[in-house]
Amino acid sequence: MRHALVTETRKGAHFMTSRARPKASAALGLAADTSPKYSLQPALRAVKAAIVIQGPIWSEDDFTVETVRLYRRHMPDCKLILSTWQDTPRQDLDRIAEAGVDIVLNEKPAIPGPYNVNMQIVSSSSGMRRAAELGAEWVIKSRTDQRLYQPTIISSLISMAQLFPPLGTAAGTQKYRVFGMAGGTLKFAPYHLSDQSVFGHIDDMLAYWSPPLRENALPESFPTDRFRLFSEVPIGKLCRYAAPESYFASQFLLRQGRSLDWTVADSWAALRDHFGVVDQLSSDLYWVKGQYYSMRDVMGSYAALSNTGELGFLEWVQLVAGAFSPDAAGAYESVLDECMTSFNPGYP
Repeated sequence: MRHALVTETRKGAHFMTSRARPKASAALGLAADTSPKYSLQPALRAVKAAIVIQGPIWSEDDFTVETVRLYRRHMPDCKLILSTWQDTPRQDLDRIAEAGVDIVLNEKPAIPGPYNVNMQIVSSSSGMRRAAELGAEWVIKSRTDQRLYQPTIISSLISMAQLFPPLGTAAGTQKYRVFGMAGGTLKFAPYHLSDQSVFGHIDDMLAYWSPPLRENALPESFPTDRFRLFSEVPIGKLCRYAAPESYFASQFLLRQGRSLDWTVADSWAALRDHFGVVDQLSSDLYWVKGQYYSMRDVMGSYAALSNTGELGFLEWVQLVAGAFSPDAAGAYESVLDECMTSFNPGYP
């Protein structure tokens, strides 16, 4: 692999880099138990915090098992909760429980919903309730096919929440911001805050993950194939009727008393006032489904900008500071009438 990267850098048109993340938790030397002289772990303890890992156990490479083992080493004070399904094999659950994980078993909803949104609601909301029962004040909601390698991620996120309080009317309805982590927070898709790994205060997270189940069918004009939805349905309609990310964020905003007009401008204002953004590299997140195929840490491209561009921390912090205003969104509202473009990495 190194030979291929060096060859492309020397003779090709791109500067290539790579990152190798150990599959097994025991192979990591970032915790205080292996690097006591240099680890910040003892000084940055995550007390009264929990990680809710939702979804079906990912068995390949023992991914979910090794993830909870890693979290137990990196965040020994953190409560770990797996919220999964009643039909999970007992032997898989036993291996998870051995790592000191609290397990919540859920009945699957009768209607999965578009992109399994109802499955996510059921498993996430029950995980949040268990976190509250265990006394957690701060919670990360993550997935069984994702792993956060950053050892101090919880304490860092708590500091972020304390440093950037909600603005405007949100200051009176939320305790803290809800932070979308890693990829998926899109610039031009209304209220499209990443729903994969999300962080916040337990009170806000209980509200965020408890919207009504989405049981209505998609509009008849929408294609039935989930992949065709992206290529044939305009971004504005896709977010309003199908995208789980926009459903979670918009339902939360409505419960906070905010009216929605489904524009880019109002979406930027909501990101400024209610939400926060943490870049994927800051959390050192690995996503089996996404990165196994893309082999990329981030989905940005040097080839060209597109209507699926992500809004990262640097743009978000300028929204909060007022240097970047929702008033500038008028030039981009027409993007809502476009269909999402496919990702172009800029190289073969």
